[in-house]
Amino acid sequence: MRAIAFIGLLGLLASGCTYSMHEYQAGGYAAAPNGGPRQAEWIHARGEQSVILGVTDNTDYVDHAYADLLDQCAGEVVGVNTRFSTSLGFLSYKNVIEMRAMCLHDAAPAK
Repeated sequence: MRAIAFIGLLGLLASGCTYSMHEYQAGGYAAAPNGGPRQAEWIHARGEQSVILGVTDNTDYVDHAYADLLDQCAGEVVGVNTRFSTSLGFLSYKNVIEMRAMCLHDAAPAK
């Protein structure tokens, strides 16, 4: 009976996980040039890296997320906000990078 209780307790402890946000960075908020009206929209990209027992094959997930962010905008990307966090599990963890930015387009001329 004790062995079953011990295995059950071990199972609960092994399935627990934690979450940690390591860094939040904001940049690229320089003053926009006076070139006329521009429209802005939010763009978002996310990249993940899974690590099991310290082994991973995805080491460029941040570069892929940034390239995805740039691909979403035909204009100028400004105000990039980056969030780096980790989800911890049993003998594994997942690194997550989330990027949000503003995409500036030239405004259509008023009729």
